[in-house]
Parts: sequence; C-alpha cells; structure tokens
Amino acid sequence: MIRPELSNWRVQGPTLGKIGLNALVHEWALVNGAINATVLADKPIIDRLTSESCPDVRRQALDALELPDLASGLAF
Repeated sequence: MIRPELSNWRVQGPTLGKIGLNALVHEWALVNGAINATVLADKPIIDRLTSESCPDVRRQALDALELPDLASGLAF
C-alpha cells in the first residue's frame, strides 16, 4: 500500500505526506482485521512489519517523509 504513495509523498513534502501516511495506516489496519486500536497502542508495529516485508519501500517512505521511523509520523 505504501509503494504507490511514494511519488505523491515526494511531491507533497513531509507535512502533507504524513497526513497521507496516517490515512494509509488507518486503512491498512481496517483491512487487516480492524486492528486500529492495536496499532494505536503499539505504533512501532508498522516499522517492524515494513522492515520485514518491504524494507526498500520503508526506506523510501522514511526519506520522502523525512522521518527516523514510520511510528514517528503516526498522529493517531
């Protein structure tokens, strides 16, 4: 779900991109068993999962959003 958003985040910049990240994570959590509360309680889960399943995409997202980790970009 992140890969298609990378070009948008690069163009939009980190401020708007982080809004997109939050929307994407909410959608991902809903699709994967409505685990939004789990993600809220353990934001680093997003970093653990993306490090395992798509490390290159994760790295590109961190660069585009200017974040040390994806959890830092989650506001919810």
